[in-house]
Amino acid sequence: MKNVYLYPITARNKTGIVNPYVDNLRDALKKHYNVVNADKPSKSGIFEILIYLRKIDIIYLNWIEELPGLHRGVLQSIFFIIVLRYIKCSRIKIVWTLHNKRSHFNRHQFIKSILYSQMLKKSDLIVTHAEEGLNHIPDKTPGAFIHHPLRSLDTPPLNNELFKYDIIIWGTISPYKGIDRFLKFLHEKGIIHNYKILIAGKVVSDTLAEKLQQFLTEYENLTLINEFIVETELISMIKKSKLVLFTYQSDSVLSSGALMDSLSYGATIIGPETGAFRDLSKIGLIETFNDFQDLMVKIDMLLKASKDNIDRQERIQRFYKDNSWHGFSKKIVCLFDQYNL
Repeated sequence: MKNVYLYPITARNKTGIVNPYVDNLRDALKKHYNVVNADKPSKSGIFEILIYLRKIDIIYLNWIEELPGLHRGVLQSIFFIIVLRYIKCSRIKIVWTLHNKRSHFNRHQFIKSILYSQMLKKSDLIVTHAEEGLNHIPDKTPGAFIHHPLRSLDTPPLNNELFKYDIIIWGTISPYKGIDRFLKFLHEKGIIHNYKILIAGKVVSDTLAEKLQQFLTEYENLTLINEFIVETELISMIKKSKLVLFTYQSDSVLSSGALMDSLSYGATIIGPETGAFRDLSKIGLIETFNDFQDLMVKIDMLLKASKDNIDRQERIQRFYKDNSWHGFSKKIVCLFDQYNL
């Protein structure tokens, strides 16, 4: 059984909120490989890899290009670039998941671009969860598109009396997600009163929080829950909302865990015409928009189309059969065998 080092598996932060993707990936890999750091969260970031270099056959990286923004991030980045040269001279193979076209965040762009470039050139396999991601992988580097797996599948409510909100926008509330620009558009068009909107998630920017608060003060039909939402509460909020909306207008977005979680919760979803959103739209699982004008036409259509929403749930059921985490683990084994990893 081959030994795999998976990054990042880190000590929990004070909030206890973590991205479930890595935990699910770890459990999927453990079905077929020995994940050497599976039960050993790191307190020292990528520095920890030194402990395992002589033991591992594969290093499986996620969001490594975001290193500069972490604690001691620039130092971690320089260390990793140096270690990467050693790894390429060894028998260790490198697998990298290309989650985004580039970082969503502007700080440390220079060193982030170096890391991104290094991963494109030196990975032995690049996995992407959006077909568009294949366009960013060099011809000489093996790449594979696999849909982001679904954790589970839930059944949505079909009784309109259960709905409290027309739209829910959820997740970490960051500037790149465009929520304030969406509300400004509704305000300028004079239609913001037409929709009951819930924004659920921690606002990470004080400036953004102030912008949102201006809208909240003026409009009673807007609700903001400015905190991390535990999953049980989130599912309840989504089930009380007719639509899940992703207002991203960033050109950095490829795939989205929040998108796939919303799909697994049985939500009716609309998001931007890019990356994984476009992939799911092509097979009839979600709707996409090109600009806010287009978005409002799609929102009004979805709010009225209960029959179409039922049909969509049937397509989601079929999608799940081929794209669970269990199925993903089998696809990874096939890829590792195909490329002799």
